[in-house]
Amino acid sequence: MQLRALRYFSQVAKSSSLREAADKLFVTPTAVTRQIEILEHFYGAPLIERSPRGIKLTREGQYLAQAVQATLQELDSVKEKISASQSIVSGTVRVCAAESLISSFIAPAIEDFRKLHPKVTFEIEIGSAPHIAEVLVSGKADVALTFYMPVSTEAMQTHGCKLQHKVLMSVHHPLAGHGFLTLRDVAAHPISIPPSNFSVRQLLESAAKREGLTFDMRFIVSSLDVQKKLASLGLALIILPQLNVGDTVENEKLMAIPLADPLMGVVNVSLCLPRQRTLSMATKLFHGLLAERIDQQNT
Repeated sequence: MQLRALRYFSQVAKSSSLREAADKLFVTPTAVTRQIEILEHFYGAPLIERSPRGIKLTREGQYLAQAVQATLQELDSVKEKISASQSIVSGTVRVCAAESLISSFIAPAIEDFRKLHPKVTFEIEIGSAPHIAEVLVSGKADVALTFYMPVSTEAMQTHGCKLQHKVLMSVHHPLAGHGFLTLRDVAAHPISIPPSNFSVRQLLESAAKREGLTFDMRFIVSSLDVQKKLASLGLALIILPQLNVGDTVENEKLMAIPLADPLMGVVNVSLCLPRQRTLSMATKLFHGLLAERIDQQNT
């Protein structure tokens, strides 16, 4: 049984179709099918079920998927140990983070990290805080960075900081000339906000009840890029955390105004690692670089 077959099956287990798996592996669907057939012959059982809606794992396939994930992680760990013995840091760092923290923390850290360790690759997943916690605890991520990380005995916060929420808008928006904004100011205009499983949405709804306000949630959008586009067109306001140090608004068509509110004014950022799991050298080094950037926001 070849290692290639196990790696192909691992990707199939994460995909909704053989074509999707093939695209991510940069091979043809036929090549993926051939490797799956090798495994099915070896184990003497069907591992996937095909339907017009895609594929799903059989019970036997689920057993194998769990074992394959652990096996591949262990093999990657061995590769990293060998590389480390040769003074080369390699392997893959799997990061799960809130989308609004990617450009401010994750991307700059990766840029600096890659200059020192070009052999390291990254897998980045975005999502809400509950999703990020689930991914970290389940072993599908090595490092997590999010707002208000749910408490878990299997995850630990190593570093944290508080960022200020600001209201982003078009430079031509009627509120653009204000020095700061209150929630009552924001409530008078359409806003773009993520779904209810995101912390900023939950904070805003709690603040609305406290202040007796009704917000015009004109756009419910999970994509930060879409939210910024709506704001730049003058169609909506968006509420985002901004760095305390190195605060910039990347899009020249947008401006950021501080939000003055005891509940919504600041937001907690948590850098987390899994408990009781051996971390690769690449993960340890990248975590250290992220920790430095977070600590800078506390100065």
